[in-house]
Amino acid sequence: MSEPMDDLEQFEAKETSRKLPAGWLLLFWGLIAWGAWYLWTYSPWGAGWSQVQDLEGGGAGLGSNVFATVLFTAIPATAALLIVLSQRRKR
Repeated sequence: MSEPMDDLEQFEAKETSRKLPAGWLLLFWGLIAWGAWYLWTYSPWGAGWSQVQDLEGGGAGLGSNVFATVLFTAIPATAALLIVLSQRRKR
């Protein structure tokens, strides 16, 4: 900052006047949703999943795990990247 600010309220008003970019908000809420889904899917208290049951099943859930990985990582990352790139073009 170039000019010193003696008033703390004036400093806080200036520093908090900017909004977060949409890509960061999407990432933030997407990580919260992913964490909730992950806890529900892969915890014994949520859906009853256990590593022993998965191994006894012969890895039948492997295809759905790959699909879920793509669904919850590649799609939000692509969306966040497109939002950031579209905001840069507007400037």
